[in-house]
Amino acid sequence: MDKILLVGGAGFLGYNLLEFVQNQTEQAPEIVVLSQEIPESAIQFPDVLFVAGDYANTELLRHLFEKHMFTHVFHFASSIIPALSTQNIQADVETNLLPTIGLMEVMKAYGCQQIVYLSSGGAVYGNEAPSQKKEDQACQPISSYGIIKLAVEHYIRLYANLYQINYLILRLSNPFGLHHRSETQGVINIAMRKALRGETFVVWGDGSQAKDYLFAADIAQAMMALVASNVQNQTINIGSGQTMRLLEIIDLVKQRIPHFQVEFVEAMPTDVQQVSLDISKLKSYIPFELSSREEAFEKTFAYEQARLSSLRE
Repeated sequence: MDKILLVGGAGFLGYNLLEFVQNQTEQAPEIVVLSQEIPESAIQFPDVLFVAGDYANTELLRHLFEKHMFTHVFHFASSIIPALSTQNIQADVETNLLPTIGLMEVMKAYGCQQIVYLSSGGAVYGNEAPSQKKEDQACQPISSYGIIKLAVEHYIRLYANLYQINYLILRLSNPFGLHHRSETQGVINIAMRKALRGETFVVWGDGSQAKDYLFAADIAQAMMALVASNVQNQTINIGSGQTMRLLEIIDLVKQRIPHFQVEFVEAMPTDVQQVSLDISKLKSYIPFELSSREEAFEKTFAYEQARLSSLRE
């Protein structure tokens, strides 16, 4: 049975993956989550071992590898968001790039030869044409976040060439859905949350920016299908292949909460304006069906309502 170290697994996408694995009828892999903080909600995954710690701590990593002898590493950790990354570029390098290299060194030392890395389908490509991004096109990131993501991709490929550590690099579109908790990243969840709280939602720019959005549960399903199909040493987009303008998202929220207040401010120079992901490569490896947009929005809105109610209790 596979043994997975899930780095950064107590966050939004980590929880969606854990929920998907937990609901599988087949024999589930053994998973150890390494995260800086362990939320109380981790109790909903009784079969998962949660370890509090920083993956930059190589002594802790060595201890975990010695004890569990992992077959796979799933790397979900990121300590910064695109809009803030250029405010402290040195910190971005120190907290995201260097620890990943340290992680790869520990993998090499303990013979762990499989890594799945969550990259970014918007930030690494940048604003270069065409707007629908393919994996083999040139990447022109416009934020430190995107540059670091791309640098990590290159180092992962280097370790594959030098030390035969197989990889799967997944360039994700903008996720939304259940288990979201961030107040700074994830525009659909945050817009719904602001509306439910009666708070003003701030939009950078005029709202015409159009991006690819994907229900987080679909990401987890696609990821595990790729791993189960033994797809290796590939860089693959995971998205919807479609775009939604931010104004459309605002309208969908207003249909539920008509008094939703929105304020428009000057656009951020690090924000990619137009992006959708070409997912033909993904579909060549696995059957991939999206959740319907209506169902995904309803589930996300219900989650945000329930979360707000629980916080008020």
